[in-house]
Amino acid sequence: MLMFVLPIVFGGTRAANVTDFHWVTRNDAPIPFVRMVFSLSSPVHANASISASGTSTTLTLKNAVIAGAPTSVTMDDGIAKTASLVQKGSDTVVTIETPKPIDVADLKVFTLKKDTVNNKPYRMVVDIQQKGMAPRENYYGKKPVVVAPVAKPASESKEKATTAKAAPKPATKPEPVKSNIQAKVAPPIVNSAPAQPQPAKPTSVNYRTSGGISGKIIVLDPGHGGSDPGAIGPTGLQEKQVTLPISEYLKSVLEAKGAKVVLTRTTDVDVYGPHASGVDELQARVDVANVNQADAFISVHINSFSNPNVGGIATYYFDGSEQSKKLASSVQRQIANHSGFNGDRGIQPGNLYVLRHSLMPSILVELGFISNPTEEAHLKEANTRQQFANEIANGLEAYFGG
Repeated sequence: MLMFVLPIVFGGTRAANVTDFHWVTRNDAPIPFVRMVFSLSSPVHANASISASGTSTTLTLKNAVIAGAPTSVTMDDGIAKTASLVQKGSDTVVTIETPKPIDVADLKVFTLKKDTVNNKPYRMVVDIQQKGMAPRENYYGKKPVVVAPVAKPASESKEKATTAKAAPKPATKPEPVKSNIQAKVAPPIVNSAPAQPQPAKPTSVNYRTSGGISGKIIVLDPGHGGSDPGAIGPTGLQEKQVTLPISEYLKSVLEAKGAKVVLTRTTDVDVYGPHASGVDELQARVDVANVNQADAFISVHINSFSNPNVGGIATYYFDGSEQSKKLASSVQRQIANHSGFNGDRGIQPGNLYVLRHSLMPSILVELGFISNPTEEAHLKEANTRQQFANEIANGLEAYFGG
């Protein structure tokens, strides 16, 4: 006996191959859910039903043949335990077992068309949300923090006091860096002597947004470095140890496509100088992009959160810049469903210093959560870093067109 039957219309009637099946738990949603994605060679007709007990959900893909997709998958014990695929005549029947009874409100089934730009096939998507959990506030990563002015202690060194007089802070309130840990560092590669006269900084950039990636100037900003390790994972992996190699790989890929690439740092150093203020360090990174008249600025980061189950990939842009939003969308489409990471967190407007003060389309990518043990493990792998570099490069190439 079935509780309900939901027809899903997805275009064509010719036989389709079910070529892949993967799943992910989305703990970052207001109500956590398991997402299952079935890759198809062509559109199918389908229907979904829930048993009377509520613990078994059936998805029938009409005129579809299992061709490469796994036939049995163990998923999340708390939301959707298992899924099995069985060939019944000309149809593929998917049975999903849940630990608790669900109803129509807990199930969502929808289709995605073939995406030739991003090399994505036709897809059937099934979402089952966790039963009995009240919605919670979503978490969207780093948010702007207002820092109250703090009086400098009388014991502050003469060197720091002199620097403060020589380089007065802007009126904009500084954003804090994540950490300042004493470390031996090489001399900074940019603005190594900030007290000396500096060339006038540009107030505008004649950036280009079309015509192909060849010849474009792209500045890559490996997040953190030197005295600032960034976020630290459960096994001690530091954010700065991941952002630089990804940026180096990305530089090579982009140069092979004909772009001119500049990195804000090429070694483990602070860009402005060791233990600089948040504003000075972040502005030094922005200056590299502005002075080089970049067509795009990409800041590479890894996210972190107190809950180790939170994961996924996001891209931030400064709200109000339509070109930055377009760039964010183009890159996020490529990196969003990276294997081994906890799903697509989407593009988000971010009031972040490097996005606010750059004069060209700019984005900040958060390539997973270093606080998530599974994602931290993947971030240690050279293959993962190279894949992220290729995906970001593909997003940039699509953005510039041609």
